[in-house]
Amino acid sequence: MFRVIPAHQLPPRLEVSWLWEGMVAQGTLALLGGPGGVGKSTLVAALEVAVAAGVPFLEREVAQGEVLHLDYDTDARLQGPWYARVAAGLGVNGEALGRIRYLEPENPTRGLGEEGLKALLEMARQGPALLVLDSWSALFPFVDARRSDHVAEVMGYLKGIAKAGPAVLLLDHTPKPVQGITALERGVAGSFYKLAGARSAFLLTRVAPKLTGGRDVLKLDTLKNNLAPLEDPLGIERIWKGDALAFALTDLPEEEARPSKAERAKRAVLELLEEGPKPRKEVIRLVAERANAGERTTEEALRALVQAGAVERLTLGGQGGAVAYRLKAPSEPAGLPQTPLRDSAALRKTDSCDEEGQRFSANGLAENRGFAENPLSPEGGLEEGWTWL
Repeated sequence: MFRVIPAHQLPPRLEVSWLWEGMVAQGTLALLGGPGGVGKSTLVAALEVAVAAGVPFLEREVAQGEVLHLDYDTDARLQGPWYARVAAGLGVNGEALGRIRYLEPENPTRGLGEEGLKALLEMARQGPALLVLDSWSALFPFVDARRSDHVAEVMGYLKGIAKAGPAVLLLDHTPKPVQGITALERGVAGSFYKLAGARSAFLLTRVAPKLTGGRDVLKLDTLKNNLAPLEDPLGIERIWKGDALAFALTDLPEEEARPSKAERAKRAVLELLEEGPKPRKEVIRLVAERANAGERTTEEALRALVQAGAVERLTLGGQGGAVAYRLKAPSEPAGLPQTPLRDSAALRKTDSCDEEGQRFSANGLAENRGFAENPLSPEGGLEEGWTWL
């Protein structure tokens, strides 16, 4: 059941094979979040071309190799031009673009199912250096990002694909804007569970032009990195020259250089409440552990989040009227109920038909308990006996 290894025989140091030095390691799952339209597609396209050509990106070395880009979020007509532009910005010729394989799904509205996951695993075994998945919400449209079991299960399968060799970079969107809460404070939908499943995670936002003298500057925050020290936020300038798009490191304005204590506390509160409602005392204690925030800072963060409408304050019954907090529940889209991954009865209730009369479920991933009980692995793949609709 266990392999026993004497401590003196364990590796004395961590040897990391980096895809992008200090940021994303080969054989791991990484997450890049950001608001829609912020520039994730252009930044990732530049990283893909740098990997394909084997040239440094943002002053960091990259591993050269083949690239796969699975796109459920846009289409080739929109993504294609970015490759040519960033290649010109990197000074790379068209030969490198031949090492990038753009995977366009036949029916992107259906999300990624068993056949797609099996195909990705087989492709991962062929030795690509990088696999880009764009994006979470489009790949897994019926997975509830607020449910730990939903998110953990999906992240587990994607980590299994990464173990086959490539770095897997999963793109994701931040929740809808809320007045009074920054993108960094919001994080990504279900961020606590997604971050738990990723080796490294980043958030891309745009710096207000009034702070940069009108320059097009992005900020890349490192939310998590298990394999290297956490980086200070990177300032990345996008430089447009005719048909070329280049990226260069730049200093961030002082206001953007580091998150404030209040920002860290707000984000910790939101991540914590993704797990469910919590009594005030527990919120204070856990935010102190996660963000090193004092009670006053956490109280201010809670007041700001309640005022912004992101969090609800509840008065519990009983003596003393204890206070608790929970995330304000978003309205569910009509006709598309979120369903548990393992609840076959609930899945049967949400079966629908497409235009050709084929049955499918409102859950785009698992249709039975085997999905949870037989995790994906590079050795075994997905179970052949599962039924997918």
